[in-house]
Amino acid sequence: MGSFFTYIGYGAGAFFSLIGIAMILDFVFPKDVPAQFKYIMGFTLLLYGIYRVTTTYFKAKQDTRLLKEDDETTKSNTLP
Repeated sequence: MGSFFTYIGYGAGAFFSLIGIAMILDFVFPKDVPAQFKYIMGFTLLLYGIYRVTTTYFKAKQDTRLLKEDDETTKSNTLP
């Protein structure tokens, strides 16, 4: 089970990715905005969303590993 901030990280990553896709597919901006601007903003947000999901995943994996190592260290220190 992840922490609250892990869920926030995944949610933010999904949100930015979806907004980026919506911009690329022309669902968000008005028609008078130049296409180049839509694509640049869309790809930037999409890449940022992917970055957020990836960093959140590896941070959660690292936290789990460190917690497991800490448990093993504590158990080995308490044994006679």
